[in-house]
Amino acid sequence: MMLAVFACLANDADDQQFKVGFSQPIMADDWRQTMYSEMQRQLIFHDNIELLFRNAEAQTSTQIAQILELVELGIDLLIVSPNEAAPLQPIIESVYDQGIPVVILDRRINSNKYTAYVGADNRLIGEEAGKYIARLLGGKGDVLEVYESLTITAFSDRHKGFRKVLEQYPMISTDSVRAMSWGADDYRTSISNNTYDVVFAATDVAARFAYDIAAEVGADMHTAFIGIDALPTPGGGLELVEKGVLTASILYPTGGDVAIEVAARILNGQPFEKENTLQTMVIDSTNVKIIQMQAQKLLDQQKDILNLAGKLDVIEGVFQTQRTLTYLFALTMLVSIIMTAFVLKALVEKRRTNQELQLKNEQVLAYSQQAEEATQARFRFFTNISHEFRTPLTLIKAPVDELLERKEVAPFRKDLSLIRKNTLRLLRLVDQVMDFRKIDNAKMKLQVSYQLVVPFLEDILDAFEKLANDNGVTVKLVADQEDLMLWFDQNMMDKVFFNLLSNAFKFTSRGGSVLVRVKSSSLEDEVVISVEDTGSGMAPEHVSHVFDRFYQGDANRSLGTGIGLSLSREIVELHQGKITVQSVLGRGTRFDIHLKKGDDHLADMERLAVGSAVVHREESLVYEQPDTDANDAQTQVHDRTILVVEDNDELRDFLVQKLASSYNMLEAARVRDGVRSAQEHVPDLIICDLMLQHELGYEIIQTLKEDLRTSHIPIIILSAKNTTTDKIKGLRLGADDYITKPFDFTLLKERIQTLLTNHQKLREHYVHELPVEASNPSKSGSRVDKKFVHEFTALVEQNISNPSFGVNELGQELGLSRVQLYRKVKALLGYSVNDYINSVKLKTARHLIAEGKLTFSEIAHRVGFSSSSYFSTAFKNQFGMTPSEYKAQIEK
Repeated sequence: MMLAVFACLANDADDQQFKVGFSQPIMADDWRQTMYSEMQRQLIFHDNIELLFRNAEAQTSTQIAQILELVELGIDLLIVSPNEAAPLQPIIESVYDQGIPVVILDRRINSNKYTAYVGADNRLIGEEAGKYIARLLGGKGDVLEVYESLTITAFSDRHKGFRKVLEQYPMISTDSVRAMSWGADDYRTSISNNTYDVVFAATDVAARFAYDIAAEVGADMHTAFIGIDALPTPGGGLELVEKGVLTASILYPTGGDVAIEVAARILNGQPFEKENTLQTMVIDSTNVKIIQMQAQKLLDQQKDILNLAGKLDVIEGVFQTQRTLTYLFALTMLVSIIMTAFVLKALVEKRRTNQELQLKNEQVLAYSQQAEEATQARFRFFTNISHEFRTPLTLIKAPVDELLERKEVAPFRKDLSLIRKNTLRLLRLVDQVMDFRKIDNAKMKLQVSYQLVVPFLEDILDAFEKLANDNGVTVKLVADQEDLMLWFDQNMMDKVFFNLLSNAFKFTSRGGSVLVRVKSSSLEDEVVISVEDTGSGMAPEHVSHVFDRFYQGDANRSLGTGIGLSLSREIVELHQGKITVQSVLGRGTRFDIHLKKGDDHLADMERLAVGSAVVHREESLVYEQPDTDANDAQTQVHDRTILVVEDNDELRDFLVQKLASSYNMLEAARVRDGVRSAQEHVPDLIICDLMLQHELGYEIIQTLKEDLRTSHIPIIILSAKNTTTDKIKGLRLGADDYITKPFDFTLLKERIQTLLTNHQKLREHYVHELPVEASNPSKSGSRVDKKFVHEFTALVEQNISNPSFGVNELGQELGLSRVQLYRKVKALLGYSVNDYINSVKLKTARHLIAEGKLTFSEIAHRVGFSSSSYFSTAFKNQFGMTPSEYKAQIEK
C-alpha cells in the first residue's frame, strides 16, 4: 500500500522533462522580441520544456561561447539563429554530431547538419519585393536598395532575390547603399543628389530610417518607401503602412511559435518536417486594415490565453496542494494503521515475554539456589580437603626439614629444597582456601592494632630481598611520613602485601623495578599504599576481572590459581577499605590500597593494645630460593645437546639437573630466547612448555619448524594443557611428542632417547640416499629437511669441478652461517661439510676411472683437484689404493 501511495505522489514526474537551449544573435529590435514572445506563449502548451535563453548581443564569438555553455548544461535540443553563417557553422555542426537535435531559426547555415529549419524563404521575399516594385513603377523608374550585411544569409538571400527580378526590367535602374545604421552619410549623399521613385530597405526599421533622412534633407517625398517585416507592434510595419510612411511592407513571420512546436515534436518522438517554410505576402494600403484587424484579434486571443494560463497555474497549484494533502492524509492513515498493528503486536509480545520472564526468573532463582548450595558444598569440600592436605603436607615437610640438616644428604640437597619449597606453596594455597571459607561464613574476625605502617612494610620487603637480587629487580619503599600509624590486622594485611608483591616480582623482568609508596591524604582522611611494577601489564579486558575469584587471566599472563588477589580484596574490605588496580599492557601495573584513618569504622573489631600485636607470618609466605649445591660435579661434555624452554625456574632447573648427566644442556625462559638459542647452537632436541609467562610455546614450534636451520630438530611439548585439541594443534605444527604435566621423568627420558635414536636412523637414511649413490630422495623426514638435503647435494654436484668451492660458498648459497651449516649437515648426514664434498669428488672420480675415457689428470681437473699428485694422495686415503692401482684392478 505504501508503494502505491508513493507511486501516486510520483505521477507528476511521469512526463519527461526537457531542456531546450535558445541562442539569439540580438534582442535590440522589435522583430527579435516578438519572436521571443511567441516562444513564451507557445511554451504554455508544453510545460515539460524548460527554455534556456542566451542573447549574443550581435557578437559572433559570444554566441559561440554561449552555445558551448548550453551544451555543458545538458540541453536536449538547441534552437539557434546564427549571427553570421560561416563562423557559426562549425559549432552548430559539432552540436549536431554529438547527437543533440538542432533547429535553425530564421537564418540558415551553408550545411545540412541540422535537424529542422524554421523560417521564411528570404530569396522569395526579395523576389516578391521586386515584383511589387516592378508593378508599382510599370516597369520603368529609379530604385535605391538599402541593404544590410551580406554575411547574414537572410539579408544576402533577399538581396539576391530582389536583384534577380529587377534584372528582368532593363528600364528600371537600381542603386545600392548600405543600411543607415552602418553609414547614414552615404545615404544622405545618394538621396540628396538623386531622385528615386522607390527606396527598398531590407527591414521596416531601415525603411523608416530612410524615410526620416529623406524628409530631413528635403528630398522629393513622392518617393515610395518599401520595407520587410510587417510587424503588428506599435511603430511596426503595419502601422507605418497604415499611416502612409511606408508604401508597402513584405510580411516576414518570426516563426518563434513554430520553432517551439517543431522542437516539442522532435523531443517527444513525433513526426516533423525538416524544412518548415513560413508564408509571406505584400501588405499595402489595400489590405493593411484587414491584416491589422487579424493581428489585433490574434494578440487579444494570445492575451486571453496568457490570462487563462495564469489561472490554470493557480488552479493547478491548488489541485497539487490538495492532492499532496490527500496523499499525506492517506499516508498518515496507513502509518497509523501500521503503528496500531505494531502496538497491538508489541502488547501481545510483551505479555508473552513477561510470562516467559516470570518463568525464567523462577528458574533463575531455582538455579541460583542450587548454585549457592553447590558453592557451599564446594567450599565445604575445599575446607575439608584443605584440612586433609595439611596433615600429609606437614608429614612431608617435617622429615624434609630434618634431612636438610644432615650433612650426608648433600648430593640430594637441591631435590630436598625443591620438595620443601613446593610443600610450602601447597600450604599457602590451603591457607587461602580456608581463609575464603571463613570470610564466606562471616567467621573471620580482625584483630586490629594501632601500628606503624612503614616498619611493617619494610619487614615484608625484607622477605623479598633475595628474590629481587637474584632477578635483577630494583625494590624501593617511599613514604610521606615515616611515623605514620594506622589501625589494621597485621597478620591479615601481611597476606595482602605478600600476594601483591609476589605478583609484582612474577611479572617484572630483569632490569625492572617494584615501587611501594605510602601517601597520607588529609582531604580524604585516608592512607593510600601503592604497589607498582614495571612488568608486562594487562589488557583492559583482564584488568576488570583480576579480583574475581578463581580468575586466572589469559595464556600470556596467568594469575595463578585466581585466589590470592580475590582474598586480598576481601581482607581489605573487612578493614572497610578498598583496593583498585591500574594497568597498561607492556608498561606495568599498580595496585592501590585505601585504608581509612582512625578507628571509628572498626567499631565491631577486636582491638589489641598498642605494641601487643605480633605478626605470625606463615612459613609458606616466605620466599625461599633453593640452595645451590656446592658439590656439583664438574660440567661434562656430551655428544648431544638438549634445549629446555620453560618459564618456571624450578621445573627448568630440575630438568637441566636431571638431564645434564647424559646431555649438554641449554635453557631459556622466553620464546625469543629459545628461538635465538636454537638458531645459534642447533641442539639435537628441544623440550618446550606451551604456557610461558608472556607468550605461547606454539610460537617456538612454528618458528623453528619453518626455519631451514632448525627444522630438523625434534621437539617434545611438556605442558599442563591436556585437552585433545591442544595436543592436535601442537602435533600439527610439527612437534614430535606431547607429554602432559605432571609427568614421569623416566618416561620423559625414554621419549628423549627414542626420538634421538630415530633421528640418528633418519640421518643414516639420508646418508645412504646421497646423490652419488642413488637418485631418489628419502621418503621419510620432514619436507624442509628433504628440501635442504636436495639443495645441499645439488650445490655440491654443480660445483664439483671448482677447487675453491667450500664451506663459505655453500653457506652463502644456502643462507646459513659457517657454524649453522656445519651443525645442520652433521645432524642430518653425520658428515662434516668438507668430508662430504671430498667424498662426493672421490666417488665421482672412481666412477670416471671405471669408464676409462679420461686420463688421471683430466679426471683430477674434472672433480676439482688442483694437482694430480694431491688427487692421487686423496684417492689413496679414501680407497686404500692409488688411481693406477684401482684401474689395474678393474681391468683384470
